[in-house]
Amino acid sequence: MPLPKIGITMGDPTGIGPEIIVKALSMGEPFQVCRPIVFGDCEVLSKAIRIQNLSVTLEVIDEIPEKGYLPKKIFLFSPTQLNVASLRFGEPDRTCGAAMVKYIEEAVQKIQSGELDALTTCPINKQAMNKAGYSFPGHTELLAHLTGTAQVAMMFIGSKWRIVLATTHLPLKEVSKSITSNHILSILRLTHDGMKKYFGLPHPKIAVLGLNPHCGEEGLLGEEERREILPAIHEAKSNGMDVEGPFPADSFFGVSKGRGVDVVVSMYHDQGLIPIKMCEFKEAVNFTLGLPFIRTSVDHGTAYEIAGKGLADPTNLIQAILTASNLLKFKRNY
Repeated sequence: MPLPKIGITMGDPTGIGPEIIVKALSMGEPFQVCRPIVFGDCEVLSKAIRIQNLSVTLEVIDEIPEKGYLPKKIFLFSPTQLNVASLRFGEPDRTCGAAMVKYIEEAVQKIQSGELDALTTCPINKQAMNKAGYSFPGHTELLAHLTGTAQVAMMFIGSKWRIVLATTHLPLKEVSKSITSNHILSILRLTHDGMKKYFGLPHPKIAVLGLNPHCGEEGLLGEEERREILPAIHEAKSNGMDVEGPFPADSFFGVSKGRGVDVVVSMYHDQGLIPIKMCEFKEAVNFTLGLPFIRTSVDHGTAYEIAGKGLADPTNLIQAILTASNLLKFKRNY
């Protein structure tokens, strides 16, 4: 069976995305599991190669080739022609914001046409994207829009934990409004089906975290657990899902209750990401549940403080590419 074709989007031209792409594809590991195709800007990537003194070549393409995939050779769709001399690391403008979206749109079109098998994305700048007229709080929501997907969720995959976020890029003051029984139940269904489809687990065990300190202390510190989360758990169980909780988030990851769980559903962004990034910052990968194709991403941001200095570590990008390839194996057998 031929290796899958995986599209890699460059992300923010003024962040570390270009650097980690050219560095990752100068190594052999990604080519052992896939045929990578990059969506980005030729001049920006060429500058990243020069900064890091890499012996990597770029070949701009109009269609996806069947052969010729080798380490240190990058096949590239370059739908933009940015003025590299005017770019400043860590200072993305409206043009950069539009470019970030353009790379994603092009890659999604190739997946929808059947030319690509999966997508791996490098970090974007949400403010620049919004300034360019794309009013989405992040990658996940943009991809849902482009594919017409009603329900998506962010899952972070590490060697110890898989964590799904019930809410994603919301201000903390808005989270409680989204913690409804119907929403939690839909996230549990999405998680259950995703574990079966992509991880080969016919009966996944799901743990659910509470929202409030000590899971609300019987209503003293909040009503969401009793009013919304518990009913969703009971309904999920009645539908045959193996779901337990809610568990206090402050102690769950360090005690025995966490053992034997296949996946954890957390109520909000930082509640789920702090533990996995503390343990596995370089290894953990973002995976989007609910999309009609596999999309993985690095678990870090644009890292402006080191952009352009040749210091960016491609480990997490390589892991995201490997994860996309591994998930394709399970999906094909589902």
